[in-house]
Amino acid sequence: MTDLLDRLRLLNLPTACYAMSVAALGHALQISSGTYNEDALWWVAVAFGLCVLGTLGHRLSGPLHRSGYWLLVALLGAGICWNVVQLLRNPRPGEAIVDDTSLVPFYAGVIAIGALVALGMAGWKATRRIWFPLALAVVTLLGVWMFRASPFPGIDVIFVHHEALEALLHHHDPYRISFPNIYGENWKLYYNPAVVFGDRIGFGFPYPPPTLLLALPGHVLFGDYRYAELAWLIGAAGIIGYGRRHLVAQLSAIMLLTTPRGFFVLEQGWTEPIAIFTLALSARLLAGGPLRASWATGLMLATKQYLPFTGLAVLRSLLLDRRRALRCIGIMALVGAAVTLPFALWHTNSFMRSVVWLQTLEPFRADALSFLIWADRNGYGRGTFLWAVVSAVVAAVLSLFTTRNTPAGFAASTAFTMFAMFVMGSKAFCNYYYFVMAAMCIAMASLPAPGEDDVTVR
Repeated sequence: MTDLLDRLRLLNLPTACYAMSVAALGHALQISSGTYNEDALWWVAVAFGLCVLGTLGHRLSGPLHRSGYWLLVALLGAGICWNVVQLLRNPRPGEAIVDDTSLVPFYAGVIAIGALVALGMAGWKATRRIWFPLALAVVTLLGVWMFRASPFPGIDVIFVHHEALEALLHHHDPYRISFPNIYGENWKLYYNPAVVFGDRIGFGFPYPPPTLLLALPGHVLFGDYRYAELAWLIGAAGIIGYGRRHLVAQLSAIMLLTTPRGFFVLEQGWTEPIAIFTLALSARLLAGGPLRASWATGLMLATKQYLPFTGLAVLRSLLLDRRRALRCIGIMALVGAAVTLPFALWHTNSFMRSVVWLQTLEPFRADALSFLIWADRNGYGRGTFLWAVVSAVVAAVLSLFTTRNTPAGFAASTAFTMFAMFVMGSKAFCNYYYFVMAAMCIAMASLPAPGEDDVTVR
């Protein structure tokens, strides 16, 4: 019996669960672009169950052994192949692509990525070092193609970013602006009446300051902040793929980039690529010790409103270096304050209204892809955002005991906490689940190869 358990441990089955969860969640988003659909919700349930299994068994995982390594390579390779097939079968990779736009360049790029992955998995010496950067380059070109094919998506995220970035460039407070109501009479589906004033929406930039600042280069250089989002996503993929010296890390990055609705996330201008970059950076720097990662974790926690729920995992990681724990926490807090306070103190009421209180004023989203919406639609009662908060807290605490205190464990705890929050909330759409997939990919990629250290305290 002991011998059987040892053999199973070498397979690293908890991490294999993450690979299957990412594939299942990606398919769920492909079905309905992240909005409510019972078939899609079934796949979300499968993905969540696999994530739970991976998290509960995470302490059984360790450095990649030969059998576990090749199992992950096989699962990720199969997952990427499935992603490629879904991308090729999708007649509209974006929701607002200009009519008569040829999809041939997009499909050609997808096929090229599939071919490059095949070369990478073949292990040929001539292509071993070049397939991954070439794949990143192709994804970059596909992202640029998407922006040109869909220059004006009909989503308020695009408009509020433009107004806020222009305000910042003209030395005005981006949290004290208004922007056009693009939804007409359908605004009641998205906004509280308290923030609607005729044809204008009366709240400022609804995300924390780092998101605005890191989007600024794209707006300044190209007139479209989404180029910055693309750059941060490719940067995150580079960190994921090169963070460890094994094929699993690179395949994990490509698994994220090829998820069927990934280009849709870029098209819609959602801010998750920035959050993914800060998470990937934090996990990578943790491999060099908590002190090195402290500034990155401070930036990460200040990037999105939901990321402070990962604070327990962050603190656990920083406390690895007990001698310098206070210094690590101090640096983290200082970085978070440095990027937030200048805006928070500019016009405090406007900042709090846009970044904090707005989250509690938003109407119940009956189109969200979550168990909470399923319960409402089937007569079990309408929950509140407190369900999401409680679920996140329970998941965060539970994952402290079930995941290892390593970079991989940090990412796994983040994935489980956020997955639990979204699947039990009324704000559960494509972009949120995309972040969950990224966290699971980072957890897989962060596993050390045989002979590598899991984490070093310095």
